[in-house]
Amino acid sequence: MAKYTGIPPITGTIGPICIYKMYGQYYLRTRSSLTGKRVKKDPAFRKTMQYAALLAKASRIGSAVYAALPADRKQHSLYRKLTGEAMTWLKYQWTEEDVTAYLLKQYTGQEVLLPEPEAVQLRAPFRRKTQRLKGSRHKLRKETPDEKVPYPLHAYRYNERKFRRQYNQDRINYPWSEYIMT
Repeated sequence: MAKYTGIPPITGTIGPICIYKMYGQYYLRTRSSLTGKRVKKDPAFRKTMQYAALLAKASRIGSAVYAALPADRKQHSLYRKLTGEAMTWLKYQWTEEDVTAYLLKQYTGQEVLLPEPEAVQLRAPFRRKTQRLKGSRHKLRKETPDEKVPYPLHAYRYNERKFRRQYNQDRINYPWSEYIMT
């Protein structure tokens, strides 16, 4: 990523270069080889598309519950919270009707009568089998070696976590936080 000191004529992609504005400064980078068609079709992105489908369902659920709220309680942040909570319950394989009923009861106090759900058989958690090496020490063999992170990246991540902890601590201790956070 390179800084562009002058004002570029446009922002966007021109050939192999992408120009964009971030924090009031212009930057250049190379164009990504990743395309939407590849993300949708490639088996490497199967999990991404599964979560995208779950998010689509969660968004519809969040929208339905948000529409049932009284006008004085409607805030966009609440819609995002509803969608995130719906996404969580959908990950736990709840049905859309169950999630909608649960969220309506939690946020509006309305009871929604649903038919009695059938018993769900939970699967045993998946656990990767490890193989023991022959020898006196019997260390566990890992399937993939641990990736050693370069020091500059490690230091950046450490400092970023430290900054976030301090920033969040300051937000919690802010004297008027109960008025801001609600």
